Amino acid sequence: MLREERHTRILKCVEGRDAVSYEALIAIVSTSNATLRRDVDQLCEAGLLRKVRGGIAPISSATVKPLAGYYFLDQRLKNMEAKDAIARAAQRLVEPQDSLILFGGTTVARFAEYLPATGITVLTDSLPVANHLAMRTQNRVFLTGGEVFTQQGIVLSQFDQGPVFHFAASTFFLGCHAVTRAGIMEDDPLPLRAARTLRAQAQQVVVLADSSKLLESRSLVVFPLKEIDVFVTDDGLSDKAHRMLTDAGVKVIVAERRAADGFVQGGILPATRSATPDRAADDQTIGSEQSD
Repeated sequence: MLREERHTRILKCVEGRDAVSYEALIAIVSTSNATLRRDVDQLCEAGLLRKVRGGIAPISSATVKPLAGYYFLDQRLKNMEAKDAIARAAQRLVEPQDSLILFGGTTVARFAEYLPATGITVLTDSLPVANHLAMRTQNRVFLTGGEVFTQQGIVLSQFDQGPVFHFAASTFFLGCHAVTRAGIMEDDPLPLRAARTLRAQAQQVVVLADSSKLLESRSLVVFPLKEIDVFVTDDGLSDKAHRMLTDAGVKVIVAERRAADGFVQGGILPATRSATPDRAADDQTIGSEQSD
């Protein structure tokens, strides 16, 4: 990576934040510790950054923080095995010639990489999703309108999105920050508004979220559980969280994470957590779904 590109990434990384650690910077910039510190020194000397204990910070302490907690590059590195398993399982829900809505987030972005190379139409607010599908596939891709949030990799509008109302989708795929009995939760009203708008254009809603999101709590409800048709998660799902979903009438698909050698035992876990003897054979079938 060229020095100018590294500098740009470092500056983007601190944009809208109080501070960023050197460990986080190394993961994002993908360089050595020595090179990173030289880059930081040069940016500080140019008056573009300031050093703080353990990392760096923007010059202005009054920087606006848009969509705190949604930084794409940070979230992309979390629970990667689970996200990959979820993406592999969710691809089975896609039919030829489908029209899909893919809503932001790193799990949805990973899912997009498993989509067919041709034959589907996608509407998305995610820049990484749009970039991948437009550059690597022959599918039709539409972006929602609005302001570009570079750190979050999304496009969101504070206004009604007229063109969106002309798009008819079979399935709306989205991630989330947390799931409680109240529903699918987020922290910021802007993506909440966009998700509610897009939901009206799809026949069904599928949530893609790793098991760490279950029983977490946030301040805003995007959708109550009764509005979710399918929930795809990984095998870290607890019995309590599983009951919470199925009691609300949600179909649950549990995907097994890859083992250390990359081999997946069974692909998707059994339909129930405690199989009866006459269903034991069926419970080993790859592709079975978990539902009540």
